Amino acid sequence: MPNHYLAIDIGSSTVAAVIIDLDSKSVVGSASAVNTAEITSPDDKKIGRSEWDLEVMTELAVKNAADLITTTGADPAAIGVTGQQQGLQLLDNDLNAASMFISWQDQRSKEFFPGEQCTYLDAMGDLGGAVVEDGGLPAFENTGCPLVTGYTAPNLFWLKTNDRLPANVHGVTAPEFVVSRLTGERPVTDPTDALSWGVYDVNKLDWDFDLIDSLGIDRSLFSNLGESCTVAGRLTDRMAEKLGVTKGIPIAMASGDHQCSFAGTVADYANTVAVNVGTGGQASVYVEKPTPRGWLELRPYIQSGYLLAGVGVVGGRTFRTLRDFFNNVSRLIAGYELDPDALYDRLVELASDVPAGAEGVHVDPLFTGSRSDPLAKAAIRELTPGTFTPGHMARALFEAMALQLADSYREAARLGAGQRSKLVGSGNGIRLNPVLRESLEAEFGMPMQLGSHNEEAAVGAALCAAVADGSFASIAEAGAQFASGSDI
Repeated sequence: MPNHYLAIDIGSSTVAAVIIDLDSKSVVGSASAVNTAEITSPDDKKIGRSEWDLEVMTELAVKNAADLITTTGADPAAIGVTGQQQGLQLLDNDLNAASMFISWQDQRSKEFFPGEQCTYLDAMGDLGGAVVEDGGLPAFENTGCPLVTGYTAPNLFWLKTNDRLPANVHGVTAPEFVVSRLTGERPVTDPTDALSWGVYDVNKLDWDFDLIDSLGIDRSLFSNLGESCTVAGRLTDRMAEKLGVTKGIPIAMASGDHQCSFAGTVADYANTVAVNVGTGGQASVYVEKPTPRGWLELRPYIQSGYLLAGVGVVGGRTFRTLRDFFNNVSRLIAGYELDPDALYDRLVELASDVPAGAEGVHVDPLFTGSRSDPLAKAAIRELTPGTFTPGHMARALFEAMALQLADSYREAARLGAGQRSKLVGSGNGIRLNPVLRESLEAEFGMPMQLGSHNEEAAVGAALCAAVADGSFASIAEAGAQFASGSDI
């Protein structure tokens, strides 16, 4: 019998599923569906809100996985789950949803604190003793990340301040919610997801309850903690029927999509810098122990070690902003919208006709600020009549994105992580954009390899399930055997 493992990835733009076969070290099949679960009103979108129905999102993910199982005829031995590792869903004691899901793209904690000329983030920083170090944003000691929007604790703080927290609830992130729905058990959080709450001690690998108390957030809102690559529970009969798989198979602890993408792509941890561009974007290197992070993030890796990473400054949503600009031009001037996917492809095609350097056009791609300057704005500079074209703007944008990601790697090396000799790329933002790949190779000074498999985060989650089920001793062993790269 083939040694199959299923993974579900509950992402921002799409939900995906992958089935891997350990015997052939291959992906049996993959499938994705557009995530249509957003419920943000038009007015709330204008003020930076991002709210979703996580029940609908889970149903989409389960149906997508069931369709893949039907198509492949696979009989998975266990299931792994990954997805957007920041955000907040409230559950009551019976595991019913007690709120909308506030996604990582939500900006509400940048709003002004009631009666004060400071933001919710500023108020949190004052209460918790946040400090600014090495050119970064305010951060709490030992949390491994800056104090920014989208993280779970700032959302809890906003809800508490505005008297929007129901009684007898607790918070979870999206991947943990999916595991809970598959098992019928209360969600448990592993270190890769716990970091994204913003109040997790990356040295002690535990909630920083002293910090949580100083913020006035009730400890009962926080999930129990568990270890990566362990069994979170067994598949319920109801969900087994929906998926078309064997009842009671193990469901692995959910892990964050950033770490799972690394696990599903990188075979040689010590010598690789990994760049992922999906909706967001990261450039990451693996380190064995906690290290100074500067303006980067230090995220616990699966089972052991850490990823030192530049996170979230640029990504697929950066390119989407340019695409949406041209679509708005078409709608407002010509009276119709273009197909968004076709517009993506056309902009990449036009950029490929522009020489490297974009004939002097420069883009500052910080539409939503940066880690060192959250108030930074985007700009397009050095235009001439001959270079004021969509192709030049797209080429300059891709080169600027590559520069931001490469600067993250250079910062990691400066902080002592060391140089890497291999560059591995993942995510559709890289796979489908040869101009961005070319720009990344130029900035990093290395040829880029793509991981052998699409849907890298889901592949990593499937490997987590294989470890939890006993097929591998560790995620490092699983990655070394399965996640080998291939030249473009």
